[in-house]
Amino acid sequence: MWKYLLEKEFKQFFRDPGLPRMSLMFPVLMMLVFPFAVSMEIRNINLAVVDSSRSEESSRLIEKCISSGYFRLVSVCGSPDEAMRLMDDNKADAILTVGSDFSRDMETGDGLPVGVKVNTVNGTKGSISAQYLQNCIRMYMSGRNDSGTAGMPGIDVTERYYFNSYMDYKLFMIPALIVIGITMITAFLPAMNIVSEKETGTIEQMNVTPVSKSAFIICKMVPYWTVAFFVLTACLLLAWAVFGFVCRGNALWLYLYTTLDIIVMAGLGLLISNYSSNTQQAMFVIWFFAVIFMLMSGIFTPIASMPEWAQAITYLNPMRYYADAIRAVYIKGSTPLDVWYDAAGLAAIGAVMVGWAIASYRKSS
Repeated sequence: MWKYLLEKEFKQFFRDPGLPRMSLMFPVLMMLVFPFAVSMEIRNINLAVVDSSRSEESSRLIEKCISSGYFRLVSVCGSPDEAMRLMDDNKADAILTVGSDFSRDMETGDGLPVGVKVNTVNGTKGSISAQYLQNCIRMYMSGRNDSGTAGMPGIDVTERYYFNSYMDYKLFMIPALIVIGITMITAFLPAMNIVSEKETGTIEQMNVTPVSKSAFIICKMVPYWTVAFFVLTACLLLAWAVFGFVCRGNALWLYLYTTLDIIVMAGLGLLISNYSSNTQQAMFVIWFFAVIFMLMSGIFTPIASMPEWAQAITYLNPMRYYADAIRAVYIKGSTPLDVWYDAAGLAAIGAVMVGWAIASYRKSS
């Protein structure tokens, strides 16, 4: 019986010309386009400068900031009010103010009369812009310190970067893209499955057979299990071939956590399909859950920065556990012993989803 049920599901999957093509093209487009489009680097920051010193030292500082490649000088203003007007008109993202005593204070070491103002309408862009400016100022002062300038306030900075030595955002984004891709496929496609059979009337033929509800639901999940493994394998190969990134841990653990995530998301998709009366309804409901899962999974913003009530809700989010496990294994080389709680969370939610999907499937005899 199981053999024929699985054969039916695979035939039904490949009978639709769009699904196999989408499964083939989705990982290719996701890995070759999104890492470049979803950039975590901010460049071309419009910088306005208020240089009250007009000295050689201040010119060198400004040149240091511009030559970093992150800033674009839009104006050298004569007063702070003029610079603020540029920021109010969205023509300047950051303002660097150099005091009139800049050159003298740099020689005597009495202080650093430099001010930094940033536009924080976009909080992320504003904080990164301020950090870029501070780093440029620090590098300028460090260079003067190396040249042996008398009275120069010394700065000794030692930095160590673990797991991502070159601070490449693509290495951080690729596991997130894998999580998003597999979650979307394994949630949307099963959600369309049963409801599409309801619309075409083929579900009635299954309802009059002696097939158990559990066998019916489990066999519905298997084709998408195969598709998800294909997407994961394609993403790993593309990450190695295009970007040179390889999984630092055992890649088998990625498949283990992907298996648990498939059980959760396919169970959720089939559960929604059981309660939906048409394809549009199922699409809207699964899209609603998918958006919430992604926004509260820690993929885009750290969970620790969320309010406490939001952090509590994330414990019900399967993408939280899946994203944490995939990033830990791929970037840090973690083992299941290091992130066992992620496996426990996925297994618990998966058991609830699949059990609920089986119980809610209404099979008439």
